[in-house]
Amino acid sequence: LTNAIQNIGRNSEYEQALTQFGYDLEDLEEMELDAGLGNGGLGRLAACFLDSIASCDLPAWGYGLRYKYGLFKQVIKKDGQHEVAEDWLDEGRSPWEVRRDELKYDVGFGGKVVG
Repeated sequence: LTNAIQNIGRNSEYEQALTQFGYDLEDLEEMELDAGLGNGGLGRLAACFLDSIASCDLPAWGYGLRYKYGLFKQVIKKDGQHEVAEDWLDEGRSPWEVRRDELKYDVGFGGKVVG
């Protein structure tokens, strides 16, 4: 949230608007779940690339694949590290997704299967 607001140069406007509604920007930042995007490899490279595009105010459009599983959260317990499912994509918790079941596209993949 903060990064996006800073990239468009509207930090003070957002703070003022939130104050009018009884909210504090810093409190909202603390509540926002870590999206867990771009944590490694090409995902990290893509995240940095898109962040730079936004920071430089360049026109661009990015697409991503939403994996139901794949990222994990690290939890440390008495017996060591454990990986548990990341919860940022739980139903109704992602501000970036709007479910539109009526909108569907066929996605084709090229190549062939050799058995």
